[in-house]
Parts: sequence; C-alpha cells; structure tokens
Amino acid sequence: MTESSRSRRIALAVFRLTPAGGLEQHALRLAGILRGRGCQVTVVTTRAPAAAPDGVTVELVASHGSTNHGRLAAFADDAARAIAGRFDSTVAFHAIPGFDAIFCADPSRAAPAGARRWLPRYRAYADLERRALAHGDGPVLMLSSAQLEAFAHNHPKARRRLRLLPPTVDRLRADPAAATPEAKAAARRKLALGAGPVWLWMGLQARTKGLDRVLQALPAASDAGLLVCGLDPASRGGADALRLATRLGVENRVRWLGFLSDAALAEAMAAADLLVHPSRADVTGTVILEALASGLPVVTTAVCGYGEHVANAEAGVVLPEPFQPADLDRALVQATPAKLAAWSAGALAYAGRDELYSGLERAADLILADASGR
Repeated sequence: MTESSRSRRIALAVFRLTPAGGLEQHALRLAGILRGRGCQVTVVTTRAPAAAPDGVTVELVASHGSTNHGRLAAFADDAARAIAGRFDSTVAFHAIPGFDAIFCADPSRAAPAGARRWLPRYRAYADLERRALAHGDGPVLMLSSAQLEAFAHNHPKARRRLRLLPPTVDRLRADPAAATPEAKAAARRKLALGAGPVWLWMGLQARTKGLDRVLQALPAASDAGLLVCGLDPASRGGADALRLATRLGVENRVRWLGFLSDAALAEAMAAADLLVHPSRADVTGTVILEALASGLPVVTTAVCGYGEHVANAEAGVVLPEPFQPADLDRALVQATPAKLAAWSAGALAYAGRDELYSGLERAADLILADASGR
C-alpha cells in the first residue's frame, strides 16, 4: 500500500465525552464521518462515551487537577504526549496547544476583561488559547462569524488559519412532520398539556442559557406553560430555578422533564409553540437550528451565534443586547397563533437548505486536506 492510498490516521482529543454535551456530540459525529471516509480514527479523552461510532477507537487518559482549568491544562499535556508521532493529523476540540487542527466551540478567552484577567481560571484559559494559536498552520475551525471575528481580533497573526464552518445540525434532529397540527395534538395529549401556549426551554446551564429570564416572563403570560428540558431538577441550577419558580408563583405551570432521549425531545418540540432561548452567552445555540428544522419558532438573544438564522428565516424574534426583560415580554406578546403559524412556515422553508446540515462534513474536508499536506 502506498503512502497516498493508505488510510489516514486521525486523532481527535476531547476532554470528556458526556452524554448531553454539544461539543462532545460534535466530536463523536465527526469521528463517524471520518471513519466513513476510510480513516483510522482514535478519540482521546478522559471519559469514554456510552457508545462510540462503529470502528472508532477510544483511548483514555487520566484526569488530573482540582479545578476545571487545571484539569483542561493537564489534559492538553497528557493528550499531546499520548498522540505524539502516531497520527497523520491531530485535532483538539478545545483551544489547547500541541495539535495540528483545532475545532473550537468556545468563545475566545485570550483577553479576559476587567478583574477576570487576574483570576487563575481565566488566566489559565487565556494562556492555553494564546499558545494554541501562536504556532502551527493547521485550520482552526469556527462555528459562528462573531466567534471568528473575536479570535481574529485576539490573534491577528492566526487569522489566515481561521475557517468558518456552515451550521452543524444533525439531520436526525430535523423533523418537519412535528409541526403538523396532528403531531402537535398527539404530543400534547401524551404530555397531558392544556390548551394554552406552551413554551420550551432547553439546556444544561440554567443561568447561562437564561432559564431565569424565561421564568420571570411567565407571570405576565397567565395562560402559558413551560417545558424545561435537559436540566437536571436535582442539580444546583435546577434547584435554583425551582426556587425562583416557586417565588414567582408559577411552579404549577412549569414541567421539569430533565434529560430526554432523542424521541422524547422530539415530542417536546412537537408539543411546544415556541422555543424561548434568551441566553446570556452562546457561541452558536445549536438548539435554535434544531427547533427551526422542526418548524418550531424561536425567541432568542443577539449573543447567540445562530440567532442570525432566526432573523433570516423570519421565524421568530432576536432580542437586542443589552438584554431588557421588557423586550422579551414584548416578543412573547407578539407570539399570537397567526404569528406563530407564519414563523413556523418560515422555519420549515429555511430548514430545507442543505448547508444547514453540512458543517461537520466541511470540517472533515478541511482536516483531511490539512493531513494530505503534511
């Protein structure tokens, strides 16, 4: 077998593979795509997934450190040593040094603002990112235009390496049939929901993804109910949210569904009238495009990288920054049955675009092109 014809050996390094993490799911999906293209793929991590794609090898390295930033720094060193000299191309799913390519789902942390610059956590992340971008010529894969511009501003010499990927929606999450009246009625019956408007919030980080903002908007919409998906009600964030709902007197209008299977999540989307995602920080907000792909209108914030798709599709409202509760209240008042129907139609029309699902295929193209040039 010649050098040009043998299978490419690709290593993907991701700190841990948790079941619900967006970055982790991107890593596994990309591993499957590269394996499908004939590559020998190894995922290096501290926590194995419940199931890896067929033919993909998982190698574990120990987790060290007492803080999140300490553990990531240790992983960067350990993973780089573990893969040294063994692969045609190496890809880190964090902005850490020692890898040929970087798939970056986080915002740029190289220039922490204010007092954060003195805190060990932010100094550690900034140091890792600066070292990762200071050397090498492999691609640094970006998920949103705002994220790319922030990296370009903080690392002007690395701008030529930055590559903006199309959206990375999983086609398996696209379910246009969920928007039909029949599907919505069936889902509502299954969840024993009433006739009033149903809002949906999805996430693992209650404050970051703005669950408190949604709860604070609920008292003014006396006939609305809220489905909370993903968040563990027993977690610290879940307990805080439950206390807030109780204090606001809306606890009986909130359904805490916890972490859901793909099928149950599809049912929740079908049952809902509106995804309310007033996030405080979100490089992309993949859930936004997953909602559009199922015909579910969206209210979100301008900090979300994928918020631009809501505006382009005319499928909801993108709230301006800085966030004002009154803006969210007005957007929710706009969500009349007629407006929701128009937004849903816009979402479904927009979701027919193939490029919305092509991000990881494009990532594979760039990684393999880089490997071929080495």
